[in-house]
Amino acid sequence: MRISLSAEAKAEANEAVDWYIGKEAIYAASDFADALDHALAMLRQFPYLGGQGALSTRILPLHTFPYSLVYRIQEDTVRVIAIAHQNRRPAYWAGRL
Repeated sequence: MRISLSAEAKAEANEAVDWYIGKEAIYAASDFADALDHALAMLRQFPYLGGQGALSTRILPLHTFPYSLVYRIQEDTVRVIAIAHQNRRPAYWAGRL
């Protein structure tokens, strides 16, 4: 299974890493990036790992971080449409493809 991140999801990942770096939490920034990489690798093997979400999405929470991957399965591709903070702006990503 291929993994594809939307431009918005990439930006959200970068914003999260930058936030941790801005808080001088370099190890947390690195751990966040590692958790994201691990989640993407798991989705590559097990695309139905995340629970069902709204609007034909699936949601996979990141381990130890308050973020979730919001994605859709499209033929042979897992399309990550958001890397959403779990406590901010619910379903803001709803209009994304």
